[in-house]
Amino acid sequence: MINLAFADDQLLFRKAMISLLSSFSNVRVCIEADNGKELLDAMAACNEPIHITLLDITMPVMNGIDTLRQLRKHHPEIKNIVLTVHEEDKFIYKLIEEGANAYIAKSATPGEVEKVIKAVTENDYYFNEKHMSVIRSFRPAKGQKNDLQNVENLTKREMEILLCICQELTSPEMAEKFFISESTVNGHRNNLLAKTGARNTAGLVLFAIRKGLFDVDL
Repeated sequence: MINLAFADDQLLFRKAMISLLSSFSNVRVCIEADNGKELLDAMAACNEPIHITLLDITMPVMNGIDTLRQLRKHHPEIKNIVLTVHEEDKFIYKLIEEGANAYIAKSATPGEVEKVIKAVTENDYYFNEKHMSVIRSFRPAKGQKNDLQNVENLTKREMEILLCICQELTSPEMAEKFFISESTVNGHRNNLLAKTGARNTAGLVLFAIRKGLFDVDL
């Protein structure tokens, strides 16, 4: 069961979304809140683990970005999906840099919402073609000076794991591919986070694309 916490200050929209989310298989909305502070307070009092938060950006008291920062600081194990009407390239890039695991436009279809939740649960992130295009547009141009210091610190196996992450392989799939345990895969992932300074798995994908590490269609 995937336990969700959802924050949005538009009551009618929030209730409609909760009805939609509750219709998905293995998804349960445990917390609903009017703003980020209310969500964080409810999480502190909740006796059940929260796996995913769904956050609106524009909220009173505490907005989505500030809430995202608090969640990363105090609940790093939780995956965070941002839900917003803003679709400008710089805005999407900012959300990814801030550590959002995924981004959903409020114009998305119910099927897209379910797809994103499933992908984030399995792979820790979800980028569609538009998101990937935005990330590529912010990568250094060919021939432009690029700081490769962090790249040089990565081992061969860490580079292999990073490529698999970009190809959306799950931890069990990587373990099977390299004949190692899932805990070893997670160890390599943690090393990648420490060495690259990425905030989460989505940040690792961002790092790989910005550095131009793989000549593949990620």
